[in-house]
Amino acid sequence: MHSHAMNEARAEQLRLEWRKRVVYQVASAFAAVVTALSWVTREPGDVIVERGYPFLLLVLLVFVALLRQRHLRLWPIEITMFGILTFVVLGRLAWHLHFAGSLDEHLLVLAGAHYWSVGALVVGSFVMLDRRVGAMAATGVLLVSLLLVVTSVWVEVTTTGTMPTDAVLYLVRVHGFLAALLALTAAVSGMRRDLHRALARAEILNERATTDPMTGLANRWAGQERLARERSAAHRYSRPLAIVLVDLDNFKAINDQHGHVVGDGVLEVVADVLRRTVREVDLAVRWGGEEFLIIAPDTGIEAAGQLAERCRTAIADEQPDGLLVTATFGVAELRRGEELDDLMRRADRHLYGAKDDGRDRVGGMS
Repeated sequence: MHSHAMNEARAEQLRLEWRKRVVYQVASAFAAVVTALSWVTREPGDVIVERGYPFLLLVLLVFVALLRQRHLRLWPIEITMFGILTFVVLGRLAWHLHFAGSLDEHLLVLAGAHYWSVGALVVGSFVMLDRRVGAMAATGVLLVSLLLVVTSVWVEVTTTGTMPTDAVLYLVRVHGFLAALLALTAAVSGMRRDLHRALARAEILNERATTDPMTGLANRWAGQERLARERSAAHRYSRPLAIVLVDLDNFKAINDQHGHVVGDGVLEVVADVLRRTVREVDLAVRWGGEEFLIIAPDTGIEAAGQLAERCRTAIADEQPDGLLVTATFGVAELRRGEELDDLMRRADRHLYGAKDDGRDRVGGMS
């Protein structure tokens, strides 16, 4: 059961990583197009765009190529992407706030072309990094942005002797919005994490409630639930339904002579044989003790007998711990209007009839 849960978690992690790779590729390609257009339409004298954007365009194209390599780990690529994007975004802010002129002259450019990228960086930090590191990185980005504004205002006041009041009020509102965006993104990220944990716990609890802990097969409760559903479907749609009862031969002697540890190992091996041998639509159930049940929907008595024979041969061929282990089978097909108790009694009767005939055989076919 634990191994199954681990495999499911790993599969979900791989699916999430694949989705992130696709999103990153699309975003990087889009950013490359925007970067190229910005370079072509750049203003004269914009040193950062003129000299830095060709390099940024090359980096974005490299990221697209790296993200397509599934064998490369995603985490280092995410860290590098976030670092470069942070450097570019904050570098552009520093240029406009400290080297490109007064605040009033560049306020429209800052609002329309750059602070949206700061907001995207804040949100992206929670996507590209884990929640705790993402919150720290987003807070750092916001603080650096605010520090650039404060130092820019200070320089302008000390140089010109005037306070750019309108620009300062506007930038304060912008940073208030960014702070609210940071808080909202952190809250959503936390709720998503809590929801994921709750769903994971619910899945684990459900698996524990429906799975036999020793063999990993469905337990008796889950088997009864499935059998009731299949019976209803069989009667409603006039479809066949068969069951196969399986009982290990002389299992008590194995426990008495070799110990319960060996006996438990035999049960695990038999369960694995059944899991491999039944069809995908069938359900193998640990019914109790050394007894198993196979639920075979859309299956008549003849096909069920063939399934039982395959399982019988596979068990006899396995020989766990060097022991010759055999099993006896009882097969029964649901009759029109028949209750499950009657179906189970017929399968049980066929099973013990086969045991009386010498064990290691399938009963109910004649």
